[in-house]
Amino acid sequence: MTPGKAKIVKCPYCGTKKELFTMASGNTCGATFWSDNKRIAPMLPMVSPVQKCPNCGKYYEEYKNWCGEGDSYSSAFGELTFPEWKEAYVQIQAEGVDDRTLNNLRFWLIQSYNDYFYRSKKVHKPSDEDFEFFAKTVVELNDSFNFNSAVDLLMKAELYREANKMQECRQVLDSIPLDQLNEDHKSIFDSIKLRMEKNDHVVFQLYV
Repeated sequence: MTPGKAKIVKCPYCGTKKELFTMASGNTCGATFWSDNKRIAPMLPMVSPVQKCPNCGKYYEEYKNWCGEGDSYSSAFGELTFPEWKEAYVQIQAEGVDDRTLNNLRFWLIQSYNDYFYRSKKVHKPSDEDFEFFAKTVVELNDSFNFNSAVDLLMKAELYREANKMQECRQVLDSIPLDQLNEDHKSIFDSIKLRMEKNDHVVFQLYV
């Protein structure tokens, strides 16, 4: 992995600038893949797509607020915790965004929940409120996103499982044409189904 010169982003609310990590080259060696479609690649890290302003505390989309290049490198990624992602989602949704942006926010929030409670080195336990917020976000995403392919439906079933909605998960799994899945995806199908039958709603690592 070779870092590049920092990118500079500017808060659209107060104008505060900050520098973020960029990469000149990288690779996916040592990457892990998860059932919520998260990829964690130590040699291909990414900055958070939503940033929190260190001055005013407002949240904004990183790619929309690029304003230049730094003189040297930066190791800042601007990663958000799940509680911060909840705040960001509520704020940006209230401001009014298109459906595509809203679904991106929902997807990132879902992954941040799993990061915070299941992939974090620190042990956190979700409260009832946390889980209800997460499950509501899953339902909103599944209701609004257009899942067309068999692989898309596999993701939809998995999200229902993670939201502990096992009946909905089963219904989606039953609708998937297995002949349209390759061997890796059939293995994922089996893993989702097995966990659903055990009422296990925790995200899991893929071995494909």
